[in-house]
Formats: sequence, structure tokens, C-alpha cells
Amino acid sequence: MRHAEVEEALRGLQRARDACERARAARDRALAAETAIGERMQRLQQVTAGTAGQLGRRDRYRAELRALLDGAAERVATGERGVRESTQGVAAAQQLVERAVRARDAAEAQRDADGKAEARRRERRDQAANDDRWRPPRRS
Repeated sequence: MRHAEVEEALRGLQRARDACERARAARDRALAAETAIGERMQRLQQVTAGTAGQLGRRDRYRAELRALLDGAAERVATGERGVRESTQGVAAAQQLVERAVRARDAAEAQRDADGKAEARRRERRDQAANDDRWRPPRRS
């Protein structure tokens, strides 16, 4: 039974690690998108508008980029929260594995101790049965 608990805890730990990797990948994608939008914004700042029409298009494009940048920043923040939560999940799963392993080890140690105690009792009984000295009868 204890072995099954340890195996389940290890599977849970692996699931938590996988979730953490997915969260990191999502955060990295959001950071890359945010960086790309920031670069587009920088290029837009460097371009000068010669006419009023170009100025209006540039302002519209800047507004679109700001909206995209805000959305990307929100996705990055969400990704950061996801990474933080999944990292906490990994820590909790690791603690669960450690508790399960300690419980399994304690159960095995107890079984070993019980087996040794039973072997000592058997040995004493066998020795007493083979002992030819007279003893008074036991009172019950």
C-alpha cells in the first residue's frame, strides 16, 4: 500500500513539473510577443510623419500597438502568476512525495523490527524448550 502511495505522489510531482514547464513556456511566449510589440513601437517612434494623413495613420497604429502592448503585458503577468502557482504546486508535490517516502520507510522499519522481535521470541521459546533444567510450572 505504501509503495502505491509513493508512486502516486511521484506521478503527481511529475504532473506538477509538467504544468510548471507549460506555464514557463506560456510566459516566455508572452514575453517574446511583448518584446516584439515594444520593438515595433520603437521603430514607429523613429519614423517621422510628413503629412497630416501620415500623422493620423501613425497615431492610429501607435494606439493599436499600445493596446497590443497592454494585452501582452497582461498575458506576461498572467504567465508569471501561472509560473509562481505551478512552482508552489511542485513544492507541495515534492513535500507529499517526501512524506510518502518517510511513511513507507517507517512502515518498513516497523516490519523489520517486528520480524526481529518475533525471531527473538521464537529463539527464546526454542531455547527454553531445549533447556533441560527444571523450572517450576508457570502460574496462569
